[in-house]
Amino acid sequence: MCGDILRVLKPGGTVLLSLSSQSVSKANSTHEHKLLLAGFSDAQSSEAGHSIVITAKKPSWKVGSSFSIKKITKSLPKVQIDDDSDLIDEDSLLTEEDLKKPLLPNVGDCEVGKTKKACKNCSCGRAEAETKVQLGPTAEQLDNPQSACGSCGLGDAFRCGTCPYKGLPPFKLGEKVTLSTNFLDADI
Repeated sequence: MCGDILRVLKPGGTVLLSLSSQSVSKANSTHEHKLLLAGFSDAQSSEAGHSIVITAKKPSWKVGSSFSIKKITKSLPKVQIDDDSDLIDEDSLLTEEDLKKPLLPNVGDCEVGKTKKACKNCSCGRAEAETKVQLGPTAEQLDNPQSACGSCGLGDAFRCGTCPYKGLPPFKLGEKVTLSTNFLDADI
């Protein structure tokens, strides 16, 4: 019954239900719930003498309609510029000593770059330092090379990047690696 009343009533219309005092106790809340579930809004009850009147309003919008919600835009906080602020003169921050050109140390007659190679007539001592650094491997190290990885005998897949046995076939540790005479010959 409430659905039929809602269908017939104009949008924004009001329904008044008057209940006698005999059925007041239980039916009051039941009728309010029925009206709300049928689609009415603002269902309220009030006493009028020996009866109770329930009022409900049909919404002014239709079922399935949509509304656009206006987005509240917040304004950015205003910056207050204080003209009375004390500003420091930038020129007074630099002293005469700061403005002087720095003295760079004398580089010498050798090249200064990524290679740092001593020149032919080196007088700064770089040539002597380079000769001390160019110590090569000893004869013992050439005969029995050692590697940091410890897995040189297993093959190239297990050798480190600086392994002296790189490119050689697998061998047993402690044995000298020997290549067959046809190692570099074509297989064809």
